[in-house]
Amino acid sequence: MKNKSVLLGILIIVIVSITTGCVFYNLLDTEEFKDYFGALGYTISDTEEALYESNTYVVATKEDVPYKIEYYEFEDDIEAKKVYKKYKDSISDYITSTSSNEETTGAVFSKIVAQSENEYIVISRVKNSLMFIATTNDYKESVDTLLEDIDY
Repeated sequence: MKNKSVLLGILIIVIVSITTGCVFYNLLDTEEFKDYFGALGYTISDTEEALYESNTYVVATKEDVPYKIEYYEFEDDIEAKKVYKKYKDSISDYITSTSSNEETTGAVFSKIVAQSENEYIVISRVKNSLMFIATTNDYKESVDTLLEDIDY
């Protein structure tokens, strides 16, 4: 009888996750960010000036790609949400009205993907961390793969 209750509980969790579109996101801390992108051949810098105030600001760049991956770690998720909103609001400055925007939000994450004729932008927040990437459409798939691999 006890085994049936456990199985029923697991089944309910799985069904709720599937029907609500529950997606599990991974919180990557600063050291994990540096390790992951460093292993992929990116140069990691913490000397660039951040656009917004944060506990940590790290940038990953690579010679053969025309974008940088900005990583912020904030004191708490409230600050991360504020900066996410500021970045999101700034998209309108250089994305035309013909762009397609897709936003996903949940209890601990927010992600917007904006694409116009030439530009591809991703802003992804998980708890108190945030990543920002702006590039051309030619690099859409590589950016998506990078972020998918780390559950951002």
